[in-house]
Amino acid sequence: MKLPLFFISDCHIGMQLNSKELERRHKLFQLFESIKNSGGTLIIGGDFFDFWFEFRKKTPEIYWDVFERLEDLKKNNIQIHYIAGNHDYWNLGYFEQKFTHSFYKKDLVIEDFNDKILITHGDGLLKKDVGYRALKKVIRNKLFIFFFRLLGEKRGYQVGSKVSNTSHGYNHFDNNVDEIIKDVSNFANEKWEEGIDVVLVGHYHQKLIVKEKSKMLIFMGDWLKHYTITKYDGNEWTQFSWNEL
Repeated sequence: MKLPLFFISDCHIGMQLNSKELERRHKLFQLFESIKNSGGTLIIGGDFFDFWFEFRKKTPEIYWDVFERLEDLKKNNIQIHYIAGNHDYWNLGYFEQKFTHSFYKKDLVIEDFNDKILITHGDGLLKKDVGYRALKKVIRNKLFIFFFRLLGEKRGYQVGSKVSNTSHGYNHFDNNVDEIIKDVSNFANEKWEEGIDVVLVGHYHQKLIVKEKSKMLIFMGDWLKHYTITKYDGNEWTQFSWNEL
């Protein structure tokens, strides 16, 4: 990977092109323009799309402008690494074909630089997420994927849009900030003991850097409220809003 590294997570690109969605995409595309000439690497921490499931037919037209911008980054030699989230796990090769250098079904560990870095989407880390962890195994099962694909693109995306419903419920994490920081910090501590220096976590829509001596836990924020970009230049970690890069 090439420095600098840029991290974004939880953009939740939606399927309804209203004024709020257009404004979010405008901000995101401006960020891509800032990254384009950096010669660096973009790392997406999951839930980039509010819902993605790969069917055999064409990509939903509502996403075309987003794919064009991602492909433009690729053409300008920006590597894009994509960690699967709980909203967009079901990529079956299309992302690699269009814009990503690599797509990761599990966590990504980077050992190329001064810090050993782990990036995880983070869903299921809370102690109370027992039921979700069981559901996660079901909906990521090959048999589930096979039968869901039989619905076809139109009906499948109708179901996905109703299930995700992000525009109304994304900020439910804000009511549990203390619990989130505690449980995710416990996870980070385990990884620090295993030799990881920096843990980056998405999913919870929190924008925060926690330092513990030489170790760090970074919540990657989101693009629904915080419009967060995290940057690593090989020595320093910094976190910005979309227009501060």
